[in-house]
Amino acid sequence: MSLRNTNRVRKSALNFLEFGYYTSSLPGTKDYYDFWDEEKKKCLYGYTADEGTEEEFHVTGFHYFYLNYCPIDRAVDEIMPDGSTQARRERTFPAFYDGDYEYFHQIDIARSKNKHMIVLKARRKGYSYKAGSMLARNYFFVKNSKNFVFAGQKEYLIGDGLLSKAWEFLSFIDDHTAWAQPRLRDREMSKMSGYKKKVNGVDIEMGMKSQIIGVSLKDAPDKVRGKAGELVFFEEAGSFPGLLKAWEVTMPTMRQGSKTLGMMVAFGTGGTEGADFEAMEEIFYNPEAYDCMDYDNIWDEGSLGTKCGYFIPIYKNLDGFIDDQGNSMKNKAVSYEEEMREKKKGAADAKSLDQYIAEHPFSPQEATLQVTANLFDITSLQEQYNKVKAKNLKSLGTIGDLYHNTKGEVKFKINGDLRQITKYPHRKDDDTTGGVVIYEAPYKNKAQQVPLNMYIICHDPYGQSQAADSSSLGAAYVIKRVNNISSPDDIIVASYVGRPHSSDDFNRNLFLLSDYYGCKIGFENDRGEVIPYAKRFRKMHKLQEEFEMLDKKELQSKNVKRQYGMHMTEARKKQGEIYIRDWLNTPRSTDIDGKKTLNLHKIYDLAFLTELIKFNHKGNFDRVMAFMIGMYHTRELYNAEVKDVLEDGTTDEWFERNFY
Repeated sequence: MSLRNTNRVRKSALNFLEFGYYTSSLPGTKDYYDFWDEEKKKCLYGYTADEGTEEEFHVTGFHYFYLNYCPIDRAVDEIMPDGSTQARRERTFPAFYDGDYEYFHQIDIARSKNKHMIVLKARRKGYSYKAGSMLARNYFFVKNSKNFVFAGQKEYLIGDGLLSKAWEFLSFIDDHTAWAQPRLRDREMSKMSGYKKKVNGVDIEMGMKSQIIGVSLKDAPDKVRGKAGELVFFEEAGSFPGLLKAWEVTMPTMRQGSKTLGMMVAFGTGGTEGADFEAMEEIFYNPEAYDCMDYDNIWDEGSLGTKCGYFIPIYKNLDGFIDDQGNSMKNKAVSYEEEMREKKKGAADAKSLDQYIAEHPFSPQEATLQVTANLFDITSLQEQYNKVKAKNLKSLGTIGDLYHNTKGEVKFKINGDLRQITKYPHRKDDDTTGGVVIYEAPYKNKAQQVPLNMYIICHDPYGQSQAADSSSLGAAYVIKRVNNISSPDDIIVASYVGRPHSSDDFNRNLFLLSDYYGCKIGFENDRGEVIPYAKRFRKMHKLQEEFEMLDKKELQSKNVKRQYGMHMTEARKKQGEIYIRDWLNTPRSTDIDGKKTLNLHKIYDLAFLTELIKFNHKGNFDRVMAFMIGMYHTRELYNAEVKDVLEDGTTDEWFERNFY
């Protein structure tokens, strides 16, 4: 819908800009009080212009207050002497934008449905101003209300933060309206309206007694406990590691029986430095589980039919691409942003494009890109993730069980009851049993034997026997090495990721994979029960000895030397990241359009792709660490030729079947 005559709902602001005051009526007169009473009603309940006509147009109370009583810094066009225009920043009232119109309406709808809001957005959309105005509106008009702003860091609240913006609005309204309030408390992080009156010699707090309170949680989300509020904001939710805990602690305080007495709103901004979107993503992509308004996910590829939180793309309310009535010119804005992305592709800093996309997203997936020192091509990995999800390419793998038949041979059978773990991070209530996923059956020659050195297994174990004690998973991948016998090669042919009831259950499948593909297991030897299990069941010969290449000076570990597996140091992790990057970017083929197919385009594991996108040296990345060991393993075997046991070149065609 194209909005028209939008200045009808901001007449008070326009009057102030022209004359320097809101009403010409003298203070103390009936007209004066009638004017301010009417404006208060509009700020509380909204305003309908031209009610009852075809031109009827309604804005919410929060929106009306923001438009007319909350001056902000915004870009305006100044006409120069030569007739040209030049943009400059000016303190003035907000312009009417369709994105704000929609957002404030969604706030009202959510409150009427007893729901909260999780909001993911592009940068520089002015939502700190909008949030500050909502706090100020409640401060002046909702008696005894407590209004909170929670943030992971104090810097997000004061200085140029949300709380400081609220203080500016309070000062402006105190100076220019009839709503001025004395203050019982006036501090940097909190303010309370009201005054004290002596009654029988005792000071009694009187007046509105409404409050705005800022709380810096840092690593202590329990600080929010017991803080029941009329309105609660979570600022910079994408940089809020304790968000999930704080949200879950606060939620019960907003309810009394079946009634919801307040509303929570969390904001996250794409491209935030040092962002940790795990908690925000959890709420955003599972809004119903956290009592949030849910919306059809029309943004992310492959997400048709799923729900998400409220998303504001870059082309909504983009300065320079809004008409004089406040309507976003989507097509022109999208074209402009696509041009900017093309320009960023030529930047010397490979992360420049990722940063720009995260700050100027078209979709939630783009907004939550981890812009870190990650060496991987995040944009290409995200494209592959979208492709796999949209086309359901994860179904190229078949999940099931490995077992010994009556002849003692290892066989694979499909198990429809098992579920591949496709989310990273997985939710705490997800089934993490996992199962063996086969993408390509092992190649065997005419004698039903697997050629020597054709496959390797790389494994990152978990440290405890019981699954409930940790979020860490066991991860194992089978890689078919480069060879001249079976094509395609240099690919992942099987995986096993999960955390069954006990480590014995995991290790049983791990060693069955080793038997099935006729290869040794390379593993991280810092934790887990791999070696004890191998000793108990006389399978030590299935373990890969410590790689000789680790004796190189730059990769040596002075403190740890073990016979089997690999001890992971920070230096080895950094080098391993380079090995993975090089593998991901290795060309495989070129299509008719000249576009290269890379190794990363042969990955169909959604959770593995997500880990690669989000990888850093601080988080828990089980799949990436397993694959990193695989990169060391393949290099260890560079000079080990893949040999057909029969050496006659004959094969059974079934075993060359390509599941891809």
